[in-house]
Amino acid sequence: MILSKTKAITRRPFAVLDIGSSKICCMIGEANGSGGVRLLGHGTHASAGIRNGEVSELEALSTVIGKTVQAAERDAGISVTSVTVVAPGGTPFSSICKKSVRLSDAVVRRRDIDRLMARNDNGNIPENYQPMHLQTLQYGLDDVRGIADPRGMRGTNLSVDYTLVCGLRTSLANLREALALNHLETDRFLHSAYASGLACLSAEERDLGSVIVDMGGGTTSIAIFMEGKLVYVDTIKIGGNRVTTDIARVLSTPLADAERLKAIDGSVMPTDITGVAPDSLREVVRLGRSDNITIPALGTTTEVAGQTIERNLLSAIIRPRIEEILELLHGRMERARMEHTAGSRYVLTGGASQLTGLADLFAKQAKKSVGLGKPIGIAGLDEDSSGPCFAASIGALIHVSRIEENDPTDRQTRTLPHGPFERIGAWLRDNL
Repeated sequence: MILSKTKAITRRPFAVLDIGSSKICCMIGEANGSGGVRLLGHGTHASAGIRNGEVSELEALSTVIGKTVQAAERDAGISVTSVTVVAPGGTPFSSICKKSVRLSDAVVRRRDIDRLMARNDNGNIPENYQPMHLQTLQYGLDDVRGIADPRGMRGTNLSVDYTLVCGLRTSLANLREALALNHLETDRFLHSAYASGLACLSAEERDLGSVIVDMGGGTTSIAIFMEGKLVYVDTIKIGGNRVTTDIARVLSTPLADAERLKAIDGSVMPTDITGVAPDSLREVVRLGRSDNITIPALGTTTEVAGQTIERNLLSAIIRPRIEEILELLHGRMERARMEHTAGSRYVLTGGASQLTGLADLFAKQAKKSVGLGKPIGIAGLDEDSSGPCFAASIGALIHVSRIEENDPTDRQTRTLPHGPFERIGAWLRDNL
């Protein structure tokens, strides 16, 4: 007899917390009974105490987290004691791994899958790293591969191929500590690009193969999906804030004015026919110098701090940094031998993905089909909480709503102990 699937654990409301370098967002949701998610409330606050995805000031970060979660609780009308944390993972590591176990009898049962997933993963985890997320790709029975659910099937040896995502132990520990200062427990960690992929990619896009690029303020994260599964993630510590800093340095203007220029007038596609930044400007951006420079007076103009500048100058400041991000992402995929796995579809999301001409530049550089992703898939979203900058939060809600009761893959990366005995064991390990 084939065992029936277990029920989802989302019978009660749950919370997710997206910790970014520009903003922190908390969303509270619940399953709607038909396989979807309904948003109950959310809160957002400007980030503090975190830079380029790493904790830089624990007390400041803790204070902002407390304010954000309290705002979400007021909006939802309920309180929460634990959250799923969405983060770029500091310097994440991902790999495709395999493990196997000999069956106790001829028929695969749930306990066999639990025993398989509980097998030691230490050989696949780099030093100073800890698991963030684990996703099964396929099961195998003896020489038969490509099995989605082996329960009730017969065989001798059960194996599983899976994607393992790890984050720096120190980075994740400091995030947990910031939550603990607010009397909040950490359910689990999710990589931000993976969560954004759940929110912005359709099931067909994930099945055929797509790359999601989540461009945040302090980091840019990437996730590759193939045959509906996550196969690769990575993060570089450059994002939209670096572009703002470039503008402020080159134009000698305050950061607030530079951010406004980037958001309103910024573009990566110059209006002149060459579309190439002058060498002197590239050197200024690369070295971070604030020397005054001039370029030929071409194109339309805009005003900053009482002086008029050419729009081409603004574009020529922005574009080299965006090209650097593209080169770094491509280099990371090449080193991981994932450039061909990526498929021909790129989707851009995140707060920094809204620059004019960004999708066109990506398409030109990567020679791929590139689109802008907007999160979908949950009910209760309003205009203020449905933009690309909320993609990771929304994707995390979708992920948590799909977790099954005692899911063996979730148990391997979940940070909270299961049940009273595991909680006692965790306390003894931490205090004795």
